[in-house]
Amino acid sequence: MVTVKAPAAYYNEPGLLKRSGEYIHTLGSHALIIGGHTALSITEEALQASLIAAGIRVEIKTFAGQCTVEEIGAYTAIAKQLQVDIIIAVGGGKVLDLSKAVAEDAGLPIVTIPTIPATCAAWSALTVLYDERGQAAGYRPLLRSPELVLADTDLLAQAPPRYLAAGIGDTLVKWYEFAVNLSGNAGSVALRSSVATARLALDILERHATAVYKEAGQPGYEPDAAFTEVTDAIIWLAGLVGSVQDGSVHAAIAHGLHDSLTRIEETHDRLHGEKVAFGLLTQWVLEGKSGVELERLASWLHELDLPITLDQLGITADVQPSATSIAEGLVLREGAAAQLDFAVTTEALQAAIIQANELGQTLSQRSLRPTLVQTIANA
Repeated sequence: MVTVKAPAAYYNEPGLLKRSGEYIHTLGSHALIIGGHTALSITEEALQASLIAAGIRVEIKTFAGQCTVEEIGAYTAIAKQLQVDIIIAVGGGKVLDLSKAVAEDAGLPIVTIPTIPATCAAWSALTVLYDERGQAAGYRPLLRSPELVLADTDLLAQAPPRYLAAGIGDTLVKWYEFAVNLSGNAGSVALRSSVATARLALDILERHATAVYKEAGQPGYEPDAAFTEVTDAIIWLAGLVGSVQDGSVHAAIAHGLHDSLTRIEETHDRLHGEKVAFGLLTQWVLEGKSGVELERLASWLHELDLPITLDQLGITADVQPSATSIAEGLVLREGAAAQLDFAVTTEALQAAIIQANELGQTLSQRSLRPTLVQTIANA
């Protein structure tokens, strides 16, 4: 059996926020907007005006915690108490993931409005769960993707460039994570579809990501066609990679290392895509990539101000025990490692983390340029 979960409609255009009511009114007439403090502050006026003009009653609840099972239950109770007939999620990955689960539990349609281009959460039929301390607590597959995704290009372009870099990091990882599974599961058409989609996203990023990232941080930046393509890759194509499934398992090493890193408190102010990027560099070492290939990847990540050392992830403790802790924390789905043509043992992974860190240190010292995450950490 093959399942395909995708939104009924996806828009990535400038000025969508001011026209949001035109698209949302067919889905409901009494909305609960769930958003983070910053997200609501920059969207509330335009979004509410458009919804009210379209005849939609609005309730607003702020979300500022972790996407936990308990928080999902609490916001589901609020939605039921208010008797709304649609959920509108506004913000970054955690609020979008929480709101998708709330909508499912309340039996309501959901519209997602991402305010940062940092993940594919606006599209995916998945909620990433955490505990109250910010540690990864598993994944909750959802029955469907959001009914509607409204990605306002103007809004996304206003986000701090760090979020754009994190989204690029999370997206470029997709092809490398999925493609290595073909050696053990080449007969899966769903996997081949995901790999092909991830390759398209990677092609776009290889053409435009670095230039778009550097331009997006400049004063007065106006999003262009390249910016739209990059954000399409982050939200749409990365989301589509996971939309087609046939029940087969695959090993997602970089994302597994992200989950392990969340158990180290010092990394909690690092973004999802930042942790995943270092995870990919580690995966490449584990695969036995050549020094030239490793340096090319590390250089690209460094250009995007993504972490290539443990220190840049906030981990300043001794490398050896830190690498051991991260390696021991990697959990792959049962049977997933069998799809790979390289071994994933705790010892090999520990050595790969140390080697990736050493490569990153050498490259960082050679460039004499601190990354954005270093600058933020030292501020």
